[in-house]
Amino acid sequence: MATPLELYIQSINSNIQTTPVMMDESSILILIQSITKEDILSYEELILANITNIFVYDIPEDKKEFNVETVRKFISDIELQPYIWKHIYILRHFDTANWYAQNALLKILEECPPYAVIILEVENSNSIFETVRSRIIDLTQKNHSELMPVWGNDIIQYYIKKQYKELAWSLFNLKCTNNEAISILRWVYPLLNPNEMIRCTKAIESLASTYENPKYILNVFFL
Repeated sequence: MATPLELYIQSINSNIQTTPVMMDESSILILIQSITKEDILSYEELILANITNIFVYDIPEDKKEFNVETVRKFISDIELQPYIWKHIYILRHFDTANWYAQNALLKILEECPPYAVIILEVENSNSIFETVRSRIIDLTQKNHSELMPVWGNDIIQYYIKKQYKELAWSLFNLKCTNNEAISILRWVYPLLNPNEMIRCTKAIESLASTYENPKYILNVFFL
Protein backbone atom coordinates (compact mmCIF):
# COMPACT_ATOMS: atom_id res chain seq x y z
CA MET A 1 0.00 0.00 0.00
CA ALA A 2 1.19 3.52 -0.74
CA THR A 3 0.41 7.03 0.46
CA PRO A 4 0.06 10.06 -1.84
CA LEU A 5 3.49 11.22 -0.62
CA GLU A 6 5.05 7.91 -1.68
CA LEU A 7 3.35 8.18 -5.07
CA TYR A 8 4.70 11.71 -5.47
CA ILE A 9 8.22 10.49 -4.71
CA GLN A 10 7.68 7.80 -7.31
CA SER A 11 6.75 10.45 -9.87
CA ILE A 12 10.01 12.31 -9.15
CA ASN A 13 11.96 9.12 -9.81
CA SER A 14 10.21 8.59 -13.14
CA ASN A 15 10.11 10.36 -16.49
CA ILE A 16 6.70 11.81 -15.61
CA GLN A 17 6.53 15.59 -15.35
CA THR A 18 6.20 16.44 -11.67
CA THR A 19 3.44 18.80 -10.56
CA PRO A 20 4.40 21.55 -8.05
CA VAL A 21 3.45 20.70 -4.49
CA MET A 22 3.19 22.15 -1.00
CA MET A 23 4.12 20.14 2.08
CA ASP A 24 5.44 20.59 5.60
CA GLU A 25 9.07 20.30 6.66
CA SER A 26 8.88 16.74 7.98
CA SER A 27 7.37 15.50 4.71
CA ILE A 28 10.07 17.27 2.71
CA LEU A 29 12.80 15.60 4.75
CA ILE A 30 11.17 12.21 4.16
CA LEU A 31 11.16 13.00 0.44
CA ILE A 32 14.82 14.07 0.49
CA GLN A 33 15.86 10.89 2.31
CA SER A 34 13.98 8.77 -0.20
CA ILE A 35 15.41 10.58 -3.25
CA THR A 36 19.02 10.83 -2.06
CA LYS A 37 19.18 7.51 -0.16
CA GLU A 38 20.97 9.43 2.60
CA ASP A 39 20.07 9.83 6.26
CA ILE A 40 19.37 13.58 6.11
CA LEU A 41 17.37 14.77 9.12
CA SER A 42 17.55 18.56 8.72
CA TYR A 43 18.25 21.32 6.22
CA GLU A 44 21.61 21.86 7.89
CA GLU A 45 22.55 18.28 7.08
CA LEU A 46 21.25 18.75 3.54
CA ILE A 47 23.59 21.71 3.03
CA LEU A 48 26.54 19.74 4.45
CA ALA A 49 25.72 16.80 2.18
CA ASN A 50 26.18 19.09 -0.85
CA ILE A 51 23.46 17.47 -2.96
CA THR A 52 23.96 19.15 -6.32
CA ASN A 53 20.41 18.82 -7.67
CA ILE A 54 18.54 20.19 -4.63
CA PHE A 55 18.23 23.95 -4.20
CA VAL A 56 16.78 25.66 -1.12
CA TYR A 57 15.42 29.23 -0.94
CA ASP A 58 14.46 30.86 2.34
CA ILE A 59 13.49 34.14 3.99
CA PRO A 60 16.41 36.60 3.63
CA GLU A 61 18.27 37.18 6.92
CA ASP A 62 17.19 40.83 7.09
CA LYS A 63 13.53 40.09 6.30
CA LYS A 64 10.55 38.62 8.13
CA GLU A 65 8.81 37.07 5.14
CA PHE A 66 9.55 35.23 1.91
CA ASN A 67 9.76 38.15 -0.50
CA VAL A 68 9.34 38.73 -4.22
CA GLU A 69 13.09 39.20 -4.78
CA THR A 70 13.70 35.64 -3.58
CA VAL A 71 10.99 34.36 -5.90
CA ARG A 72 12.65 36.17 -8.82
CA LYS A 73 16.02 34.63 -7.92
CA PHE A 74 14.39 31.19 -7.90
CA ILE A 75 12.73 31.79 -11.30
CA SER A 76 16.08 32.89 -12.75
CA ASP A 77 17.76 29.74 -11.44
CA ILE A 78 15.04 27.38 -12.66
CA GLU A 79 15.56 28.54 -16.24
CA LEU A 80 18.96 26.81 -16.22
CA GLN A 81 18.16 23.33 -17.50
CA PRO A 82 20.14 20.51 -15.85
CA TYR A 83 22.27 18.14 -17.93
CA ILE A 84 20.72 15.07 -16.38
CA TRP A 85 17.71 14.12 -14.28
CA LYS A 86 15.51 16.55 -12.37
CA HIS A 87 16.35 19.46 -10.11
CA ILE A 88 14.42 19.92 -6.87
CA TYR A 89 13.63 23.49 -5.75
CA ILE A 90 12.44 23.97 -2.17
CA LEU A 91 10.95 27.32 -1.14
CA ARG A 92 11.07 27.30 2.66
CA HIS A 93 8.59 29.12 4.89
CA PHE A 94 6.54 30.03 1.84
CA ASP A 95 3.46 30.48 4.00
CA THR A 96 5.06 33.79 5.06
CA ALA A 97 5.11 35.04 1.46
CA ASN A 98 3.14 38.21 0.79
CA TRP A 99 0.77 38.83 -2.12
CA TYR A 100 3.56 40.09 -4.40
CA ALA A 101 5.74 37.02 -3.84
CA GLN A 102 2.90 34.54 -4.30
CA ASN A 103 1.63 36.33 -7.39
CA ALA A 104 5.15 36.34 -8.92
CA LEU A 105 5.22 32.56 -8.64
CA LEU A 106 2.00 31.86 -10.56
CA LYS A 107 3.38 31.61 -14.10
CA ILE A 108 6.22 29.22 -13.27
CA LEU A 109 3.79 27.02 -11.32
CA GLU A 110 1.47 26.89 -14.31
CA GLU A 111 4.30 26.28 -16.78
CA CYS A 112 6.63 24.20 -14.64
CA PRO A 113 9.58 22.86 -16.71
CA PRO A 114 9.60 19.06 -17.06
CA TYR A 115 13.00 18.87 -15.37
CA ALA A 116 11.90 20.80 -12.26
CA VAL A 117 10.32 19.70 -8.99
CA ILE A 118 8.92 22.74 -7.16
CA ILE A 119 8.15 22.28 -3.46
CA LEU A 120 6.61 24.98 -1.29
CA GLU A 121 7.33 24.36 2.39
CA VAL A 122 4.39 25.50 4.52
CA GLU A 123 3.25 25.01 8.08
CA ASN A 124 0.03 26.98 7.66
CA SER A 125 -1.47 26.02 4.31
CA ASN A 126 -4.33 28.49 4.86
CA SER A 127 -1.82 31.31 4.21
CA ILE A 128 -1.42 30.19 0.60
CA PHE A 129 -3.72 32.10 -1.72
CA GLU A 130 -6.26 30.20 -3.80
CA THR A 131 -4.57 31.32 -7.03
CA VAL A 132 -1.46 29.42 -5.91
CA ARG A 133 -3.34 26.47 -4.38
CA SER A 134 -5.17 25.83 -7.65
CA ARG A 135 -1.82 25.24 -9.40
CA ILE A 136 -0.26 22.84 -6.87
CA ILE A 137 -0.91 19.62 -5.00
CA ASP A 138 -1.49 19.76 -1.25
CA LEU A 139 0.64 17.10 0.41
CA THR A 140 0.73 18.56 3.89
CA GLN A 141 0.45 15.93 6.64
CA LYS A 142 -3.35 16.04 6.84
CA ASN A 143 -3.61 15.18 3.14
CA HIS A 144 -1.09 12.34 2.71
CA SER A 145 -1.32 10.20 5.84
CA GLU A 146 -4.15 7.97 4.61
CA LEU A 147 -3.05 4.63 3.19
CA MET A 148 -4.26 3.52 -0.21
CA PRO A 149 -6.09 0.19 -0.36
CA VAL A 150 -4.42 -2.63 -2.27
CA TRP A 151 -6.89 -2.49 -5.15
CA GLY A 152 -6.24 1.24 -5.61
CA ASN A 153 -2.49 0.77 -5.57
CA ASP A 154 -2.75 -2.00 -8.18
CA ILE A 155 -4.79 0.19 -10.54
CA ILE A 156 -2.33 3.08 -10.26
CA GLN A 157 0.71 0.84 -10.75
CA TYR A 158 -0.80 -0.76 -13.85
CA TYR A 159 -1.64 2.70 -15.18
CA ILE A 160 1.87 4.06 -14.58
CA LYS A 161 3.52 1.01 -16.16
CA LYS A 162 1.01 1.03 -19.06
CA GLN A 163 -0.01 -2.54 -18.32
CA TYR A 164 -3.43 -1.99 -19.84
CA LYS A 165 -4.49 -5.65 -19.91
CA GLU A 166 -3.98 -5.98 -16.15
CA LEU A 167 -5.53 -2.54 -15.62
CA ALA A 168 -8.65 -3.48 -17.58
CA TRP A 169 -8.99 -6.71 -15.60
CA SER A 170 -8.68 -4.86 -12.26
CA LEU A 171 -11.31 -2.34 -13.30
CA PHE A 172 -13.61 -5.09 -14.55
CA ASN A 173 -13.55 -6.76 -11.12
CA LEU A 174 -13.73 -3.50 -9.20
CA LYS A 175 -16.46 -2.78 -6.68
CA CYS A 176 -16.24 0.64 -5.09
CA THR A 177 -18.30 3.62 -3.95
CA ASN A 178 -18.22 7.10 -5.48
CA ASN A 179 -16.08 8.34 -2.58
CA GLU A 180 -13.58 5.49 -3.04
CA ALA A 181 -13.39 6.27 -6.76
CA ILE A 182 -12.75 9.95 -5.96
CA SER A 183 -9.97 8.92 -3.57
CA ILE A 184 -8.13 6.88 -6.19
CA LEU A 185 -8.34 9.74 -8.69
CA ARG A 186 -6.92 12.12 -6.09
CA TRP A 187 -4.10 9.66 -5.37
CA VAL A 188 -3.20 9.33 -9.05
CA TYR A 189 -3.41 13.09 -9.68
CA PRO A 190 0.26 13.88 -8.76
CA LEU A 191 1.44 11.46 -11.47
CA LEU A 192 -0.49 13.03 -14.33
CA ASN A 193 0.51 15.45 -17.05
CA PRO A 194 -1.46 18.75 -17.34
CA ASN A 195 -3.97 17.41 -19.89
CA GLU A 196 -4.62 14.29 -17.82
CA MET A 197 -5.09 16.49 -14.73
CA ILE A 198 -7.93 18.31 -16.48
CA ARG A 199 -9.59 14.99 -17.32
CA CYS A 200 -9.04 13.78 -13.77
CA THR A 201 -10.63 16.91 -12.29
CA LYS A 202 -13.68 16.50 -14.53
CA ALA A 203 -13.99 12.84 -13.50
CA ILE A 204 -13.86 13.81 -9.81
CA GLU A 205 -16.51 16.48 -10.39
CA SER A 206 -18.73 13.93 -12.13
CA LEU A 207 -18.38 11.48 -9.24
CA ALA A 208 -19.13 14.19 -6.70
CA SER A 209 -22.19 15.63 -8.43
CA THR A 210 -23.95 12.66 -10.08
CA TYR A 211 -25.09 9.12 -9.36
CA GLU A 212 -23.07 7.83 -12.33
CA ASN A 213 -21.62 4.38 -11.84
CA PRO A 214 -18.11 4.97 -10.35
CA LYS A 215 -16.77 1.91 -12.15
CA TYR A 216 -17.87 3.40 -15.49
CA ILE A 217 -16.18 6.75 -14.79
CA LEU A 218 -12.92 5.05 -13.75
CA ASN A 219 -13.00 2.95 -16.91
CA VAL A 220 -13.48 6.07 -19.06
CA PHE A 221 -10.60 7.85 -17.32
CA PHE A 222 -8.02 5.05 -17.13
CA LEU A 223 -8.78 3.30 -20.40
